[in-house]
Amino acid sequence: MIHLYRKVVLRIAFSLFLVFTASISFGYSILTHEALIDVNWEKVLLPLLKQKYPGSTEAELKEAHAYAYGGAVAPDMGYFPRGSKLFTNLVHYVRSGEFVMALLHDAQDLNEYAFALGVLCHYYADKYGHRIGINPGVPITYPKVEKEFGDVVTYGEDPVSHVRMEFSYDVLQTARGNYATSTYHDFIGFKISRSILERSFLKIYGININDLFPNLGRTIGTFRWIVKDLFPHITRAAWASKKGDISKATPGITGRKFIYNMHRKNYYKDFASKDERPPFFGNLLSLIIRIAPKIGPLRVLKFKTPGAVAEKLFIQSFDTTVVFYASHITSLRSSPVILTNINFDTGLTTASGDYKLADKTYAELLKKLMDNQFDSVTVSLQQNILAFYNGYKPVITSKREKKEWQRTEKTLSQLKTIQLAAN
Repeated sequence: MIHLYRKVVLRIAFSLFLVFTASISFGYSILTHEALIDVNWEKVLLPLLKQKYPGSTEAELKEAHAYAYGGAVAPDMGYFPRGSKLFTNLVHYVRSGEFVMALLHDAQDLNEYAFALGVLCHYYADKYGHRIGINPGVPITYPKVEKEFGDVVTYGEDPVSHVRMEFSYDVLQTARGNYATSTYHDFIGFKISRSILERSFLKIYGININDLFPNLGRTIGTFRWIVKDLFPHITRAAWASKKGDISKATPGITGRKFIYNMHRKNYYKDFASKDERPPFFGNLLSLIIRIAPKIGPLRVLKFKTPGAVAEKLFIQSFDTTVVFYASHITSLRSSPVILTNINFDTGLTTASGDYKLADKTYAELLKKLMDNQFDSVTVSLQQNILAFYNGYKPVITSKREKKEWQRTEKTLSQLKTIQLAAN
């Protein structure tokens, strides 16, 4: 029995290590992204899907809901185990609006379109979630970080505090009962549309997505397991380990609009769990979270429960996301909508020199395109890259950075020649 117990503990510890060894950048965290789909499902998403695909059965629409969940978190897939950081960085910093528009345009069936709508939700969630909720919430919750970076802190400046902030919101809102139960999520499911990812990614970035992942099929499988099975356990276990702090958090600060969105009558009544206490796996996970040293990859679990001010910022960002996303979905019933290429971490228009991760990602993209001899580069991709680097003057502080910039300049010269030939 002791041997079996040790095996279970080791498996859980390894699961935690897998998740948090990956340099996860949640944007909003997983459950919040899914909650945004739930809030908008009956009001705007379902009517749009029924209009675009008339005759869809209830079973087909339920499956579409699972694909919408998948799209809502897929942009972060590259930072999870078996992932590709370049995939997620490209989607977050390079042609981000054009990528979402390509997904919506290229969708060939109900599930692909639902998946694209999920990615669109991620676009708005990161745009307003970071700018209004996460970035100003980090320094409020972590004063030491504020002393170093000021009153707005991005993921690029302090990744650990940033992810702690995002995860803590999931834990707090789960504790408040504001998110759908795990029973409901299990009923809906969680699916990734590989086909449309492959087509649209190649179209926008000139790279075969399969070249970025060691095995895309296995990556998707691992990602689905983490999102659908492991992460809800981690969230509930973290909740159990922080019960004292959460109970002290100021009750009743949740805005009326947020309460209305998250507690619509009868929406989850058939899926409410009779017993929300964690099962054996969850209890054991909670124990490990409490006793495990919060160092290395597990330091993310050393989070603070957001105070009243930080939670208000989160609610404001959530409500703002709902308004703009719902408005866009309504507009899609009559015509396409143009999306700006934004930096998902800041919510602002992408520009060179503003954000180190964006600059680094453009340089990595250039190298990949050169390695492939610019085979799949389109004129629009060329123009985007050249526009990004137009007038760009990097801050060089080392010999290594100088060599990297010289290589980038050389590749840019080649790209300019190809553009001239195309014209």
